[in-house]
Amino acid sequence: MNKSQRVELGKLFFEDGIPGFSHLQFFQLMQEEESPFFLIQSTEEVEIGFWVVNPFAFFNDYEFVLPDISKVALSIQEDTPKAVFTIVTIRESQQVSVNLKAPIVINLSNRMAKQVILQDERYSIHQPLFVERT
Repeated sequence: MNKSQRVELGKLFFEDGIPGFSHLQFFQLMQEEESPFFLIQSTEEVEIGFWVVNPFAFFNDYEFVLPDISKVALSIQEDTPKAVFTIVTIRESQQVSVNLKAPIVINLSNRMAKQVILQDERYSIHQPLFVERT
């Protein structure tokens, strides 16, 4: 059995850092091979990283309007290619959740990224990623 490898997908620049880590601006986006999980890892402090997923792959009804202030900060126009990720949290009880309230939006043209806090009460910061089936 082969150990999974991480595939580097490019560098990211967070002008304002990530909340709680505002001193870090430069990150590397990597994907676990053959997995829906990605890693956003600091290139300034390599022990700092965040597991993320594409929320649209797990939540068919997830949608939001990117605030104008975020569009300006990321230089996003109507036709700008972009990606969206949500941070994954594994709790003590082994429950896996994602933060749908504060997605990370990436402008794929200039590699600028920002965690955007949505003013949408439909979404939780601890949305279960997997639903237990009985």
